[in-house]
Amino acid sequence: MGFPKRVCIYFFIILIPLFYRWKWNDSSVFISSDPEIKYYQVLNSLAGGSAEECYFPAKELGFEVSMIPFGYPWAFFLKNGNCVFQYPVLFTWIQKLILLVVSIKWITYIPIFFFFLNFLLLDRILNKYEKRGIFILLSTIFIQCLTPIFLSSLDYSELTLTNFFLLAAILSYLEFQDKSEFRYGLLLAVAIVFNFQLRPESSIALIIFLGISFVKTQNQISLIKKLIPYILLCIGLQTLFFLWNHDVYGHFLGMRGLNTVTDMESGNLQRDLGREWIADLWGNDFKIGIFKGYPILFLATLPLWWEKKSAIFPFLISGVVFILLLPIISPYRAGVDIFGMRYFESGIYILMIGVFLSLGKKQFKFPVYLLFLPLVYFSYKSDTRAIKQWSSSAKLYHQVMDQIDQINPDLIVQRGLSISYLVGYSYVKYPQLAIYSNDDWLKIENQLQNKAPRILYLEWEGNQLVNAEFPSAIWKEKFDINFNLNPVKYKIHSEYSLAHFKGSLLEKK
Repeated sequence: MGFPKRVCIYFFIILIPLFYRWKWNDSSVFISSDPEIKYYQVLNSLAGGSAEECYFPAKELGFEVSMIPFGYPWAFFLKNGNCVFQYPVLFTWIQKLILLVVSIKWITYIPIFFFFLNFLLLDRILNKYEKRGIFILLSTIFIQCLTPIFLSSLDYSELTLTNFFLLAAILSYLEFQDKSEFRYGLLLAVAIVFNFQLRPESSIALIIFLGISFVKTQNQISLIKKLIPYILLCIGLQTLFFLWNHDVYGHFLGMRGLNTVTDMESGNLQRDLGREWIADLWGNDFKIGIFKGYPILFLATLPLWWEKKSAIFPFLISGVVFILLLPIISPYRAGVDIFGMRYFESGIYILMIGVFLSLGKKQFKFPVYLLFLPLVYFSYKSDTRAIKQWSSSAKLYHQVMDQIDQINPDLIVQRGLSISYLVGYSYVKYPQLAIYSNDDWLKIENQLQNKAPRILYLEWEGNQLVNAEFPSAIWKEKFDINFNLNPVKYKIHSEYSLAHFKGSLLEKK
């Protein structure tokens, strides 16, 4: 089977995430938790703001950005008083380029576009070692669709873009070893830098792979001489990003670097490395664990024994090392249940490339292949489990958005930040604030005058957010907020139940 036919099959496969994204978006857009922040970044940038600054529509009513209904781990205030969102601006910039040719309504489909491109890149990487078309096709589908990688196609995030640059770097490095052409050297330098800017933990996997692969190369001196111009280009580009990050965020690694350093220095981020390691790999009360969720990864234990001297050994060993080390070296692995595995995707790509290339060289008898079926089945079940959870979340999300539209308030006020993960598209339509005491509410009353006669007040009684990875001080100050609302100039007109939140509509007395 030739490459064009395989491309057609890949295209039909991405119709699956396209269908679910279309279904979940419904008549508007489905964004909650991390995706909503990334969506606001694009909207703010399109409106003339900068990609890093906080999007705060309530400023039109005269409110200070300090009342923004977002905080850790999404919005932060720098020493100069600027409010910035945490997520990589490179994702926003690339989306803006794409939006030059497509409508804004397609923005949440952009990750699926890069997911499709990753099919093509992965296919070409496998083709460097294997020429059987059917084998390349099946291996590519298995890696993309029966590992945690598939979940990133359903999410509105930078993950598929990060993986795109990871695979582009690997492919260009392999091609450069053979041909030493300018285009591959240039792509390698750019891909390494962009990959790092999007998700630094992905670069750890890439550096481990490139390092081990280089060590196993026979003509090391010749290769390093040819790579010198591109190494200098890589350093130059990265230096520009470092300088920009330091100018904007006050830290050369950007917001994520600044946030990590701040937490480490303050001691607010408590670490239990042994428990975290077990949770990420095998699960705990609120995480499924990567090997339990996708047991197909256990296939990696076999090729490691017989591929020590082969050309694909760097894929195997670097993937395993990254997966085993990541729970220790990465301070943040947020995400509950099956959605807490996004940090492993780069290592999974590298590892599974080695696994399938190795297994493809073996001539197993048919009964042996039957042993793989349970691994495939449980990986499939994990995918469907995630889809069901997303479908349920999308249904709840649209119910809340529809209820807010029916109430049609002039302003929404949230008690604390515990509701912020489900703000979604309502933030674009209605100005919103967060308060932490009744005194904050009275300040709002004095500020508004007659600007907002109808205010929807939202609170979550018995806040059930998972707080294991929140610094304790931030949790107590911003999330675990409980006080009774005592309005002076407003009175409660009606009360509502919005999902698990309590809503009160207040009108001017």
